[in-house]
Amino acid sequence: MKMKTNSEEKVALITGATGGIGSAIAQEFYNIGTKLILTGRNETKIKSLSEKMPNNTEFIALDLSAFDAEKKLINYAIEKFGKIDILVNNAAIVEGGFFLKTDNNFLQRMFEVNFFTPYRLMQQTLPYMLKNKFGRIINMTSVAGEIGDAGMSVYSASKGALAAASKSIAAEYGRKGVTINCIAPGPICTEVIQKIPQDHAKLLKSQIPLRRFGTPEEVASLAVYLASEKASYINGQVIHINGGLYR
Repeated sequence: MKMKTNSEEKVALITGATGGIGSAIAQEFYNIGTKLILTGRNETKIKSLSEKMPNNTEFIALDLSAFDAEKKLINYAIEKFGKIDILVNNAAIVEGGFFLKTDNNFLQRMFEVNFFTPYRLMQQTLPYMLKNKFGRIINMTSVAGEIGDAGMSVYSASKGALAAASKSIAAEYGRKGVTINCIAPGPICTEVIQKIPQDHAKLLKSQIPLRRFGTPEEVASLAVYLASEKASYINGQVIHINGGLYR
């Protein structure tokens, strides 16, 4: 039996839905009866994911860095469900490179996907939330956006920028019934983590008091909570989910 919650009849738009964290977030919202708009760049993957969630789930394959892709996505969501209650900006590029070898093309591409795209999606979505006097925006940032990481200066900067912008936008619109928060994951068991060398993984775990990596489901549970009425007094925050990672 599906659990009834206050997310019943809510509509959530999730970007980067085919990744490890994105798909877990989609599944968690689906489990509580939320209507879904899922998007990702790979049409085969996004279609396959949506088929696992057959009720009140729509999908669209998009490269959100393309011109006017945000408008196309929002128009699609409104056409399907008439509103957007929850926006989860999860799509991102996770790549590194040495600082002195970073060129302008890499810098622009990282900021386009990791900062400009979620920023524009917030601009496109917010008017619909303001009209309904309710909205939850959840931006996925990163522990790297706060503490940095060697070889990840651009990624860290793009996530730090998104966190800072989220706090400012939250201050503007909190009184309008819209909350904006960030989830900053540490090392989570996804394809990205699975690709790192074993010796580096061992060192990283030694820096985490819980001595393990997190799971996508743990991140998803936090996202669903932040979207709920129970989290209505949480606004403008960056919530770290990293097992107490320190360096």
